[in-house]
Amino acid sequence: MPKKQVIFLRVSAFILSVYAVIFLINPQLLGRLVGFTHHSPNTLVEVTAFYGGLELGLAVFLVWASNAYDRINMGLKMLFIVFLAAGLARLLGIIRFGFEDPSQPIVTGLEIGWAFIANWLTIKMIDQEHAAEASTPR
Repeated sequence: MPKKQVIFLRVSAFILSVYAVIFLINPQLLGRLVGFTHHSPNTLVEVTAFYGGLELGLAVFLVWASNAYDRINMGLKMLFIVFLAAGLARLLGIIRFGFEDPSQPIVTGLEIGWAFIANWLTIKMIDQEHAAEASTPR
């Protein structure tokens, strides 16, 4: 199994799991971290669902993908698409609404950077597969 790719998927799963558990237990924390103060029941349910449940689901998927060679590429592609979409959406939000502190541009860079690391690892894995096929006698 491609070691770097598996480690990257599992580290990503761990990070998402930590966030998920924190926001499942304490959805109000997100408001304190990013500065929104509206804590209606619907807001808390939304934070619990998306920052808790969805992130936990993504983490479980990444662990599942990391446990079989034929699923590693799928997990890396999912990370690329999801984190690129999140980073670009955050960038759009910054352009539209501005930002109050450097956390939003920093997180934008991390999300987009994480996406491109996943994409680079996907390309590297495919290149290694092609090299192995080319060196196999026919």
